[in-house]
Amino acid sequence: MRHRQALAILAVAVALLAAWRVASGWLGRGADFGESNYQANRIRIERYLARPTAPANVLVGSSLSGRLRPAAFAGTALGDIAVLGLDGSTPLLGMATLTNRADLPKLVLVETFTFDRGWKTNDQLLLDGLRGPGMRLARSDRLFAADRRPSSLLYSWFKTRRDPPGTGAVPRTNDAVRVPGSREIPGTPGVAELARLRAGIEALRARGVEVVLVDVLAGERQMPGGRTGPDTAEILANEFGLRRVDLRREWFARGWEPRYTDARHADAATADAMARLLAEVLSRGN
Repeated sequence: MRHRQALAILAVAVALLAAWRVASGWLGRGADFGESNYQANRIRIERYLARPTAPANVLVGSSLSGRLRPAAFAGTALGDIAVLGLDGSTPLLGMATLTNRADLPKLVLVETFTFDRGWKTNDQLLLDGLRGPGMRLARSDRLFAADRRPSSLLYSWFKTRRDPPGTGAVPRTNDAVRVPGSREIPGTPGVAELARLRAGIEALRARGVEVVLVDVLAGERQMPGGRTGPDTAEILANEFGLRRVDLRREWFARGWEPRYTDARHADAATADAMARLLAEVLSRGN
């Protein structure tokens, strides 16, 4: 009796899996968003690791840089790019993810905003899972990838309709944003965080990867004044001789007005304009 029940359950499971494979193929592209930080990050990481070859450029960081869509870089010097801006995380997880491929990008852009934040439990869970059976199964058969989960597909569908991609229009100008605000007070990095950042940068540079630090818009309405002291990004830039691109300075120098969906995150139009601005600044080579 139990044997027959087990076979029946197995048959139903196989039938459901086959039906989902057909439905998944009909739906086309998988989910772009996850219903939790963990699932959203797993989607981005799995897609990066599933690429046949590493892209020439990768942007690593938090959910702030995660707003910069790869499609917004199309036709620019950074057209071949992957974005590992991971929700609720820091560039540390993105840099650790990169080393799980045999090949690496030529250029890694590292968001600086979350440099002083610590390593989190979800970061370690994702890192540990990169070599686990779940990740191996997802890489061998995309049906088992995180972006094929029904709950993620449904969430992504709703989110895309609530917050559609940018139209490509540059945010309207406002001369008032050229006026600098109060001076920035740098955060204080923990010893462990600074050591991890150093190790991540060293590991990439040791394999011939160029590393550039990038300051993204993070809720500012005007360009902050000068810093009261060196911040973590400046310490690392000086130590390793890294180039640092302050997109805020470039943005506000043009009199552009940023728009945000909350206190920190750029809306779709601002994020798309920021992506193109980043490509433009890097192509200038200064």
